[in-house]
Amino acid sequence: MSPDSFDLPITFIDSPEKLGEAMIHWFQANLLAVDIECSLTGVHHCVMALLQIATHDQAWLVDPIALDGLTKPALRAMAEVPWIIHDVSGDGIVFKRLYDVVPCSVMDTMLLARALGYPQPGLKTMARLKLGIDIPKEEQDSNWMLRPLRASQISYAARDATLLLPLLRALAEEAEAKRHDPVIGPRLANLPAEMRALMHRIRHYRKPDRHPIVDKVRAMGLGFRAEEKAKQISELRLKWGNEGDVAAVMELGNRWILARLERPPRSKEALERCIPNPRFRKKRLDTLWEILGEEAEIPNHVVIHEN
Repeated sequence: MSPDSFDLPITFIDSPEKLGEAMIHWFQANLLAVDIECSLTGVHHCVMALLQIATHDQAWLVDPIALDGLTKPALRAMAEVPWIIHDVSGDGIVFKRLYDVVPCSVMDTMLLARALGYPQPGLKTMARLKLGIDIPKEEQDSNWMLRPLRASQISYAARDATLLLPLLRALAEEAEAKRHDPVIGPRLANLPAEMRALMHRIRHYRKPDRHPIVDKVRAMGLGFRAEEKAKQISELRLKWGNEGDVAAVMELGNRWILARLERPPRSKEALERCIPNPRFRKKRLDTLWEILGEEAEIPNHVVIHEN
């Protein structure tokens, strides 16, 4: 089956007027399919770049960047309607951390698929197995922070929400057929308790207050100055990544940071050779040299004593 079979009319929401019109439809629905696209900095630090909502006959793409402060009250109101989410353990943390919003009721199609015995219940796998469609992967790791979005991004993002309702129906039919199965039946019966425990963890989520890379530097015994540099670079990686600079996430990995701290570059040219991406190198070299070049400025005969 073609992915086009799940294409619905799409409304892009980037103004208060469009948001108000859409919310009328959301309140009239008894179930909302919800998905999000974020910057590539992980659930504990990312920015939400796009919110996708679908009913049985309509899809909406909400632009939190354009709406700014209106996103939180809209989500809080929308949370009164039950949601379908594929893997609420990740998306739920983003909603809680960024907007302090937890939906009143959630059906997690990934948890249901896992209870039914699917070992790899990712959305794309389940769409292929249960709905007979192959979702193109070209936009999977898109830079969702850039505007305007491409037509292919809009189609991809909307479809991730529109297929959740038919997926839930297909999984529910399978669950009904297998509810007396000696293995699957007990797992299905335990789903409500599993869901309550998961939502409890999301409601009580606290953002980590430490950078893992700093702990690695400390364990390697590189000293306090190296720990501070690791923290500075980690914070820049998150800041730049959340501004839409995907290269920052790709280039400044933990291995790269550790290598630069173990063997500090002795010149700006040496650091330049360590950054393969030419565009990122041109844009960020000076800032990174301000952090990593400090050691090069210390004369060889000077000994730094660290407590």
